[in-house]
Amino acid sequence: MRRIITRAGLLISIGLLTACSTLKLGYNALPEFTYWWADGYVDFDSEQSLRLKQDLKDLQAWHRQQELPRYRELLQSVEKRLPGEVSAEQLCELVPPGRERVQALVDQSAPLVARLALSLSPPQIAQLAKKYSRNEDDFRSDWVDLSRDNYLSKRLDEQVERAERLYGRLNAAQKQLLSESVRSSPFNPRMALAERQRKHQDALATLRRLIEAQATQAQAEQAWRDWAERAQRPPVPAHREQLERSLEFTCNTVARLHQLATPEQRERAVRTLRGWQRDLQELAAAK
Repeated sequence: MRRIITRAGLLISIGLLTACSTLKLGYNALPEFTYWWADGYVDFDSEQSLRLKQDLKDLQAWHRQQELPRYRELLQSVEKRLPGEVSAEQLCELVPPGRERVQALVDQSAPLVARLALSLSPPQIAQLAKKYSRNEDDFRSDWVDLSRDNYLSKRLDEQVERAERLYGRLNAAQKQLLSESVRSSPFNPRMALAERQRKHQDALATLRRLIEAQATQAQAEQAWRDWAERAQRPPVPAHREQLERSLEFTCNTVARLHQLATPEQRERAVRTLRGWQRDLQELAAAK
């Protein structure tokens, strides 16, 4: 269940930073979408459904008023740097503020998560475990079991698509840079799968422990915060190192990609960010 709420939070927060023309429609529909997505993991009963639907609406109302203006501020800080050169260090300076926003969402969602966790039955947890297992199988087939060439091609396509959302069509030098980046990336899909499995087992063990101990609301809220901390800073040293190295590597790659951007691409990136900021402003002002 922890992953369900984490995913809901990421849909609300991080998804905004990869926005497109459908941002406002997608954001407004998030509570309903998230409910049906989560229901596919657990199959809620009527009481759980009513409470979760209302909790998700309340969470979004808080997020709309309190967090969207802060996302807009983050985008403004990025926009100011785009016309000139941007270093890897400057890009990585944006990570702590982003993590603060994730932590704010973790804290705000703690009561919701705790109530839901304490209401789950053993059959629902068993169903969640099966869903986790299927997701792991999907990740394995999508990434781990690919041939080296197919893996590199798929990763490159993803990187190009993301970059072109901001800059528009990439030139040959930029695509070559991304191709080289994918080949030298510290990201290891097998290790990523192992970390995913660790998170799943951690979530299931936490849920079972809370229910068996007949934990209080406060204890369940703290368990959620502890799990979220382990999710963001993996306790397995090798997994944590890969996460940190991948982040630093990404900052470096994005900085180099920006160095190769033409004046027209940089201008387009600025316009794109300003468009996202307008969308965020309108969303924040909506009731």
